[in-house]
Amino acid sequence: MKPAQALPAVLLVEPQFVMRRTMVAVAREMSLVDFHEATSVARALPLLATRPFRGLVLDIGDGAESLALLEQLRAGALAGNQADLPVIALTSAPTPDVASRLEALRPLRTLNKPFRVGQLLDCVSRLRAA
Repeated sequence: MKPAQALPAVLLVEPQFVMRRTMVAVAREMSLVDFHEATSVARALPLLATRPFRGLVLDIGDGAESLALLEQLRAGALAGNQADLPVIALTSAPTPDVASRLEALRPLRTLNKPFRVGQLLDCVSRLRAA
């Protein structure tokens, strides 16, 4: 009998409780990834500074804080996480400035809210191979 392979750890930064819990529950049920949850960028920073992740799902709703986090990541300033860590960005009608800054930070995929959970899980399943 083969030992169970550990699921890739992915950090989910999403302030909306229902959305966050739905994504985590479905991903867990489908054995896609091991989501670690943060409700804000402030709560995500200590996690990113202390352990490596296979990917990041980041709500860009607060704009400046989320983009600053992504800039730190891309600059290699978050110990244990590579500058090219795959990122799935979740947005709600970003301003042209935010959209431009986000594009320059090279997310793997940007999903505009509202989106289907299946769309996100399809993107997350790609992190398994990354």
